[in-house]
Amino acid sequence: MRNAYNIAELIVGVFCACVFLHTFTVVEMGGAEAITSSADAYQMAQDLVYYRAAFTGGLLGLYIFFRFKKRPVAKILIIVVLISWVAFVEDYLALDNIFFVSESLTGKATQILRPVYLVAIVYMAVEAYSRESHHG
Repeated sequence: MRNAYNIAELIVGVFCACVFLHTFTVVEMGGAEAITSSADAYQMAQDLVYYRAAFTGGLLGLYIFFRFKKRPVAKILIIVVLISWVAFVEDYLALDNIFFVSESLTGKATQILRPVYLVAIVYMAVEAYSRESHHG
């Protein structure tokens, strides 16, 4: 099972890299104005893109720090799972027309990897929780 966990970590890392690359690409193209079609959605889209990228980076950094220090990571992963799934549901229910009409390659890569990322991060959280609860 250790090998599967490492593969899941790789998937999460690639997804996070895609999120960062897409965020920087959107900023370079002119910010959220480039990915929204209505003026009303501009500010919300801009805030969500920037905050999610910063939050993703912060949690990834915290996970990496805890992992290298050999400290428990299950709680961090559970928080990431909850936030990731809430963002996923929010995007598909409330913001469908804003975020999922990506024309950029980085946006499409992020969209394609997102379901794989969600499965991988859930697997990592369950595996880490199971491992940490058995070993104290």
